Amino acid sequence: MSINFEQLKTVLKSTGLPVTRDLAKKRTNYPYIVYSNVSKGKKMASSKVHKRLPYYQISFYTTGAEDDLVTIENALEVAGIPYRDFVGTPGDENDETVTNYYTYVRCIENVE
Repeated sequence: MSINFEQLKTVLKSTGLPVTRDLAKKRTNYPYIVYSNVSKGKKMASSKVHKRLPYYQISFYTTGAEDDLVTIENALEVAGIPYRDFVGTPGDENDETVTNYYTYVRCIENVE
């Protein structure tokens, strides 16, 4: 299913978790979601741009384990949004192990 950016944000917020762009506020409780635009492609035909294709990284930060991913996976799957496999990168913050599980989602924008 093709989605636009507003639909993606709505699905992320439907998880009930805090959702922010690029950087969470200090002292945001775990788990939370951060999304970032990482690139923007385009579909062209007859020398005209017909669709813009922004690509977003969706990061899920948690002090828990991979079982916590079910919340965001279910939201994406119920909405029919294709996403890449989640990859986890553990880190240390304030003597706690915080894992950034991240994936990528392609959106579509129509060009008027």
